[in-house]
Amino acid sequence: MNFEHFERGYLLPKGCKDLIDVINLQAKPQAKIFSKPGAAPPKQVSSIKGELLVSDSTTVKQLAALLGQKPFEIVADAMALGIFANVNQPLGFGVICKISAKYGYTAKRRTLLAWA
Repeated sequence: MNFEHFERGYLLPKGCKDLIDVINLQAKPQAKIFSKPGAAPPKQVSSIKGELLVSDSTTVKQLAALLGQKPFEIVADAMALGIFANVNQPLGFGVICKISAKYGYTAKRRTLLAWA
């Protein structure tokens, strides 16, 4: 005999374990429940700042200089994409596009016509 009313909190909303949680839930606006107190608002996507002309052999260090960032930040961004690269290692064009988009730039592949 499992009666629902024998269980603790059968009248409480989902996610609340006692009456204090219900009171706190009603007191807070719904949008702020999932944010930490004192946390900064989420970062807005930056607008397009410019274009980068990159070659197939662009290294992490060169990309950092083009983006105006420190090389370790570019390494961390590559690691977030699943690419483990050191400072002197060349990156693929797809990875360069994703990292540069994070900082507000669009990447274009440098061709022989771009040199002229």
